[in-house]
Amino acid sequence: MPGSLRLLVLAGLAAGLAAADAADFTVVQKDRAFSVKQLAVRIGDPVTFVNQDSVTHNIYSETKGLEFDVLQKPGTSHTVRFAQPGVAEVRCAIHPVMKLEVRVTP
Repeated sequence: MPGSLRLLVLAGLAAGLAAADAADFTVVQKDRAFSVKQLAVRIGDPVTFVNQDSVTHNIYSETKGLEFDVLQKPGTSHTVRFAQPGVAEVRCAIHPVMKLEVRVTP
């Protein structure tokens, strides 16, 4: 196999392995609560928040480097990817009892 073709094949295999390592996480909001209290993810893993409630939620994290702020109407979803390690404290500004800890590792 010519050198340049071999590099393309190896790059493709590496990309496939990287994609296979990624995990998808779903956090459902229902009855004014998150479906989980804690979640462990790796940097870049997609965390999808799904509002299955009959009310709007304003989910956010003010944790430095892990910030996001999303207003979610019933029936909508939003995906967040954390870009650095840390512990994100996720809350709902409308329903303060809603709390979720997301541990992000390399």
